[in-house]
Amino acid sequence: MPHHSPVWRAQIAGAALCFAALTGCARAPIATASSEPALPPSMVRVADGVVYRTFGAHDPMARGTEVWLIDIDLSRPGVQVSVAAHGLRRGEAPATGDARTAAEWCAGTGAVAAVNGGYFGAGDDARKEIVGLLVQRGRVVSSASVRRGDRGSYVRSVFGASSRGVPAIRWATGSRGAVRLRGHRGPTDAASAGAWSPASAVGCGPRLISGGKVKVADRAERLVSPGRVPRTFVGYSLSRGRPAHLVLAVGQRMDYADAAAFLKAYFRGFHRAACAEAMCVDGGGSSQMAYREGEHIRMPISSLVTTPTAIVVRVRPGR
Repeated sequence: MPHHSPVWRAQIAGAALCFAALTGCARAPIATASSEPALPPSMVRVADGVVYRTFGAHDPMARGTEVWLIDIDLSRPGVQVSVAAHGLRRGEAPATGDARTAAEWCAGTGAVAAVNGGYFGAGDDARKEIVGLLVQRGRVVSSASVRRGDRGSYVRSVFGASSRGVPAIRWATGSRGAVRLRGHRGPTDAASAGAWSPASAVGCGPRLISGGKVKVADRAERLVSPGRVPRTFVGYSLSRGRPAHLVLAVGQRMDYADAAAFLKAYFRGFHRAACAEAMCVDGGGSSQMAYREGEHIRMPISSLVTTPTAIVVRVRPGR
């Protein structure tokens, strides 16, 4: 979050974004902000197994702020989640990638929904440095190692997905070019806890929920960010040991504890299950979401900030 200016309130207005024209990708029109105030619908069926929901500040579950989320039923055929990046250059260090808004990530990847991804550094609106771990096509393209601080060694959280689109959240590190990540039992445990080979992954943090219990690891991961600001966070439940429902969420004004409490209450209320694992990705000015509704791509919380990574949801027809 400290990399970006606070433009998260800005709304995209005027002509639809020209991303498709630049890339040649067909896309649905991107809905822009209206001059007339309007409340978003409480629920939209985005695709089979994918639902958009919004919670107003008055809702007890939202803890005094608006929350927007995408709820993904991972048992539905064809539903896949992945970490997206584009325009990576072989051998480049530090790695950079094409930067897009969430709506542009939906348009360019054919996704039905997207949220912003991990941290980023220097660059312009079109291209930015990737900060932290990134895995694409099963190979590490941006490294993350065990970090050393005044209070000892630490690692950060990673969101990843298998080639079948099954998500996982772990503490992990990896070296550029590697096809396996090193898992860690906790944020301050430098010892390896086995290998992990996601097809795509992005490092960020902090962890909010681990093993079904709220354990905010902002201090351990050296990601203390006080105050109620925009947060993008992800979490999933388990059924018979496998991820069952995944939630991608954005809260307008939240601290880490608010985000963890929301997920805990949401999974209990809507799925009668515990949120097994959860973490934050980048927030502040980067926090944004997009989803498809008919012929349009909508951004309930829009931003002029472009990001070089995103978490996207695709639905493969006929699978």
